[in-house]
Amino acid sequence: MKSISSQAELNSTLSSAGSRLVVVDFFATWCGPCKTLAPILDGLERKHTSTIFAKVDVDVAQDCSRSYSVTSMPTILFFKNKSEVGRVVGVDVGKIQSYIKSYEGGSSFSGSGQTLGGSSSSGNKLAKAAPDSRKKGNLDNVPYHSRLWTAMGHLSSGILSFCRKCLQSLAIVATSAKTGLIGDQPPKEIETVEGPGGECQIQVRLLDGSSIRGDFEPTHTLKQVHDFVQANLDARRTKAPGFKLMTNFPKTVYAGEELNQTLEEAKLTPRAQLIVIA
Repeated sequence: MKSISSQAELNSTLSSAGSRLVVVDFFATWCGPCKTLAPILDGLERKHTSTIFAKVDVDVAQDCSRSYSVTSMPTILFFKNKSEVGRVVGVDVGKIQSYIKSYEGGSSFSGSGQTLGGSSSSGNKLAKAAPDSRKKGNLDNVPYHSRLWTAMGHLSSGILSFCRKCLQSLAIVATSAKTGLIGDQPPKEIETVEGPGGECQIQVRLLDGSSIRGDFEPTHTLKQVHDFVQANLDARRTKAPGFKLMTNFPKTVYAGEELNQTLEEAKLTPRAQLIVIA
């Protein structure tokens, strides 16, 4: 996958692509979901050879991130004829594949084709026409009332089969609700996106009351902790625009320029607990 380090390089890639689809992965080296998505995109690149795949490290090519208003990682942008035609935020592989199939162009299956034992499409049509005419003659020889009763029998069987499937579905839903498989409560255990690693343990309580924990170095900044929390919110598809980080003892809110402090400067080592506030 081609690495792009500036807006000029990205513009050159889009220009040289012509009418081909260009898929650009905006990622960060410290982003857990980005690491999860990277091998998936490599596999898609091998499968969709007519599509151009590229990646942009947001910490290196900051001008690209600003130009396309990329604020969360990973963000996948899709370009056709140098224009953005779609974007996917987070690890939504199904949506990424859907965009590729929509804009890549062409279908894997086209043409009339042939059936086994046939040499041409016209021959297939003639072969199919003969049994159809025989079936029609057989039906004409059956009395009208017999055909009517047969049709009613098929209809009744279809209705009974449909009702049986509906009852089975209702039973499954009722059982699932009873055992707690479905309902208003989210799953109790959700996989947490890992931090960049280090000797400091930072635990963060999210807006829904659940907690996540990441390991950081003392030299890591609160901005990196903020990005770690954003990655977890994206993985859970939780919207919390403009959230801030806060400590209770002493009560301190970290936002804006204060996020540039290192954990050591903020006295959050070797371990600390933060709270996400709206």
